[in-house]
Amino acid sequence: MKFAPLTAVAVLLTSQLSAQEISRDDFREAEWKMKSLLYEKMLERQTGYIALNQADFDVIYWELDINVTDIGGQNVSGVVTMTSESVADGLSLAEYDLHSAMIADQVTMNGNPVSFSHVGDILQITLDRAYDIGERFTTVATYHGHPPGGGFGSFTWGTHNGQPIISTLSEPEGAREWWPCKDMPHDKADSADVRITVPNNLVAASNGIMISNTDNGDGTRTFHWKISYPITTYLISLAISNYQSFTDWYTPAVGDPMPITNYVYPEHYAAAVEDLNITAQAIGIYAGLFGEYPFLREKYGHSIFPWGGAMEHQCNTSYGAVLIRGDHAYDWILVHELGHQWFGDMISCDIWPDIWMNEGFASYLEALYVENRQGFNAYRNYMLSMNAVSDPSGPIYDPSPLFDGNTVYNKGSWVLHMLRGVMGDQAFFDGMYGYANHPDHQYGTITTNGFRDIMAQYYGSGLAWFFDEWVWGMNRPVYQYSWLDEDIGGGQYELFLHIDQVQGSPAPEIFTMPIKLYPTVNGIETEMTVWNDSRDADYRMVVDGNVTQLQFDKYDWILKQANQVAYTMHIVTTELPDAYLDTQYEAQVEARGGQPPYQFEIIAGELPSGLVLDENTGFITGLPDAQGVSAFTIRCSDSSGPILSDSRDFSIAVACDYVTGDFNGSGVFNVSDIIDSFSRLKTGLPDPAIECVCPPGSGNTWAVAMDVNNSCSFNVADITAAFSKLKTGSPELVPCQYCPPQGP
Repeated sequence: MKFAPLTAVAVLLTSQLSAQEISRDDFREAEWKMKSLLYEKMLERQTGYIALNQADFDVIYWELDINVTDIGGQNVSGVVTMTSESVADGLSLAEYDLHSAMIADQVTMNGNPVSFSHVGDILQITLDRAYDIGERFTTVATYHGHPPGGGFGSFTWGTHNGQPIISTLSEPEGAREWWPCKDMPHDKADSADVRITVPNNLVAASNGIMISNTDNGDGTRTFHWKISYPITTYLISLAISNYQSFTDWYTPAVGDPMPITNYVYPEHYAAAVEDLNITAQAIGIYAGLFGEYPFLREKYGHSIFPWGGAMEHQCNTSYGAVLIRGDHAYDWILVHELGHQWFGDMISCDIWPDIWMNEGFASYLEALYVENRQGFNAYRNYMLSMNAVSDPSGPIYDPSPLFDGNTVYNKGSWVLHMLRGVMGDQAFFDGMYGYANHPDHQYGTITTNGFRDIMAQYYGSGLAWFFDEWVWGMNRPVYQYSWLDEDIGGGQYELFLHIDQVQGSPAPEIFTMPIKLYPTVNGIETEMTVWNDSRDADYRMVVDGNVTQLQFDKYDWILKQANQVAYTMHIVTTELPDAYLDTQYEAQVEARGGQPPYQFEIIAGELPSGLVLDENTGFITGLPDAQGVSAFTIRCSDSSGPILSDSRDFSIAVACDYVTGDFNGSGVFNVSDIIDSFSRLKTGLPDPAIECVCPPGSGNTWAVAMDVNNSCSFNVADITAAFSKLKTGSPELVPCQYCPPQGP
């Protein structure tokens, strides 16, 4: 990616975001375009080169000592001390990221120079010896140069009201443009120190807590910031200007108050005090949902910078100057960046394709803030308007472009909204709390699959079906639904509902979702849920009164299009019962709608041997005379003109029945079976007395006819059970016992 397009977007941002009102769409579009361009530029630099040695060491500690006093020349110099631990035996090379525009002057270990090369954007260091697994080593790299960030890139030089403003925005991988580091999101340092030397009249803000502000006596001063929590490279920041600061306080449920320190331009100090005064309250809301603010030993706050958006630097969000107006117009941006402190900073995406777990989560937290302040209806309206999604959308995992606002931010937030609808409030918020406080991921990283598996534990069942269609799939379901009800007497009605999914490619052919329905029965709205997992589906439900209205997903728990259409004619029987060998069978295929009478016919496959279909009533009757599974398709046609018809696939499995405890296969259970059982027990697991074909999916053909206690084996316990059963007389017939394939 050439630098010119990046500059063009910067100009667009400036023109759009300096206007009187910044729309959410403008903000989202500007942000994702900027971050995507930076990411593509980074990929272009990496083309043809693979860093082979970054996976062989784990960063433990950074110390960044940077001098930013050459403001006129726009140059920096610095020293980076990095302590790492080898995760491979015989490690003799370490590769750091450092942009080719920067100059590496020297690298030392234990005070002694070591050899290095700086080719492209890789600083390759020859270690002073080979290090084995678990051994730690420390390198000290001295460097200088003009950071190439430019525009609204990773390192910018600018002015406001005639005063300098120097700031950083390193997401996704721009830290390498102004300091040598291992610039990968999944490798967090356990702690860090940042020392920033600036002209004496300026203030330098960064992450963590300020340890010292030292006047060096030469017209410069050094600000020392200490970071005691794990942090990744792109969240390290600096912001330098003639800041005026003020501090609010957040009081946690337990412990001392925490400072909320804001570094703002003097010319908009009063407006900033007003706009930023919701921060403590917002921290309390998120702490109640997800656990205490994750960097409580340090601080939270904002540093104003010249971009039109904001960036969630750990403990110290960089906040766009144009967002400060004194009227709370951009509270949604403030709470978005605050939400990142839990989701993005404390828990970071493991790789950039998982970026929706940063941005989608923070966008959803905007809606949760609104819900807490204004109620559920305001929350729902926020999802429908402020987080609205247009198609094409998705996949939200590894989208193109990577930071696409519609997909990553908005649809990512809808994934969480829909997951809440699937799980229910209790399980969902318990799961989100459990995720935020998970010992394997807190202050670390996670993948989409890792998050899915955590939430599945709270849901009580697997969630692969949900993530497959909403995270890796595209677009949304398009539903057409229709319904009618029928008086069945006694004040009750049977409600018949038909749902079609009519979405086309590239959306999944079928979206599996629970759908909440709200029928009005006798003037009272009730709620019921159907599980929808087919292209066309029919449901029937008995209700205590006449249905006058039915609302489909009234509260928009599904990202969808839905239209009610006229109920035509549908087969309303969805499955048929299985049959048993030589046992009378009767079941009916029913239809509703259209113009009766109906005609039924088999248009594919065949019924089990011994069964017949009545073409006028839809009844299937007879005496099955062969075991097995039969699949067939029935079509129903009505008497209207033109004729309406519907067809449905069915299957019937014919299995044998046997008498539990009938050890000798006589068809009854009596004392002779007890005698026979002792004889059989001497030979170990017996052959079954009766062959039994089990339904599809059971994985076996035979049942253990002597298995009295349904353990899928025959042993002494069955003899004991047989004596007990004998006291009550011969037991009833039971269907084929489902035993594993390794059975007899």
